Order: sequence, then structure tokens, then C-alpha cells
Amino acid sequence: MTRYFAVSNLLELSSLEVHKLYKLRVDIFVHEQATPYAEIDDIDAAPTTNHILAWQRHETLPSTLEGCARLVPTTVTELSAYTGVKIELDDAAPLSQLGRPAVAKAERGTGLSTELMHNALRLAYEQYPERDVVLNAQLPLVDFYKEFGFEACGPEFSDTGVAHLPMVLDAEKLDKFADLKN
Repeated sequence: MTRYFAVSNLLELSSLEVHKLYKLRVDIFVHEQATPYAEIDDIDAAPTTNHILAWQRHETLPSTLEGCARLVPTTVTELSAYTGVKIELDDAAPLSQLGRPAVAKAERGTGLSTELMHNALRLAYEQYPERDVVLNAQLPLVDFYKEFGFEACGPEFSDTGVAHLPMVLDAEKLDKFADLKN
């Protein structure tokens, strides 16, 4: 078995790959976390949205999706309008939003979460090197994101009953993700 990462726009994915993406996210965010979450949104299909997908290739079976995230160019104003959360950054500043990171339950504790973050931040460096990266961290994961250099950039808030903290990674720190060996 071989793990590999792919970056695709939703239009570039096959219908089976889109199904696997949505199934993984719904399994985690809706069922496992028991949240009444509007998991499928228009951001997924935007032409500027990059989906980072971690696949496991098998000898005789179709590849399985083990993890995912998405990276979207945005601004503070657009992000606040979408989430309803005010983050403490310049309203006109262009940003990259890292969202919907998810790792299959069977793959947690294997290092995949770290690999997924490195790949997502490498993509942010390659695509948008001048943009700070923002994300909304579930509170139990704040320390995990701090390991990558993220810092709080707003007050704690509730998203469908789950406590989150908006966080930002300064664009100047992105170059350390240019090489995946970091």
C-alpha cells in the first residue's frame, strides 16, 4: 500500500472521488461529532478551491481516501460574511483559508494529520505565498495548529455547538513548508 497526496478542484474529480470526499467529511463532522452541519457548501465547487486529498493506493482495490482539507483564497470581509465571525486582521487583506481538515478515524495517530497539514501549507506557499493562512480550529486542536505556527486572531466562537478559535499563520512563516521534509 502506498499513500499519496493529490490536489484537485472539484470539477477535476470523478464522481466516485467526490462521493468519497463528502462521505469522509460527513462521517466525521456530522456523524462522529454529532453536529447538524451543512457540510456541502458552494465553496467546495468554486473554481479557486483546492482540495488536498490523502489517498491510500491498494494492490487490487480502489484507492481509499484517508484525509482531506481545502484551501481557498479569500479576504477577511468575505470570511466574516461567510462565518459570521470577526477576526482581528486587516479587512482588505487577502488571505488563504484552510478548512475542512479531516482524517479517517483508522488513520488518526499515524502521522497523517501532520502530513496533511504540511501538504496544505506547502500548497499555500506555492499558490499564495504573500497571503496569511487562516483557519477555524476546534478547541481541542488549537495546540496542534500552534505547532505549525498558527496563533489566535479572534475570540472563541461556537459553530453548530462546537467551540472554535480563529487562528492565523503569517505568510512570512510559509517558506518553511516549501520542503515537505520539515
